[in-house]
Amino acid sequence: MEEKGCVLLASEKRDSGSDRTATQDETGYECFVNHVHVENRGEALEFAQRLKTALTSLFPGDFVVIVAFDGREATVRFHRLRAGQTWLNENPEEYGEEGIAVIDSN
Repeated sequence: MEEKGCVLLASEKRDSGSDRTATQDETGYECFVNHVHVENRGEALEFAQRLKTALTSLFPGDFVVIVAFDGREATVRFHRLRAGQTWLNENPEEYGEEGIAVIDSN
């Protein structure tokens, strides 16, 4: 679903029970709402690829799909690519032991 310029997973929006705060940009809000926990890293990567394909076929613009793996489970998040907004830390060293994969649709 699309709401006020943000692309949101309808099931996650309903479960989050939260609206965007005044200080939260669109990218931060999308990443807050659009996250799915997956137990298997391989399944998470496959899901992320399918998600990217679905997003680009259903909505205009480019998207970033992020898979983070902490050694136990993976979290898949996505946001629309916007100039001047980012969710990821610029310094990959900040993630420590956590593995990060970024799938960019452009």
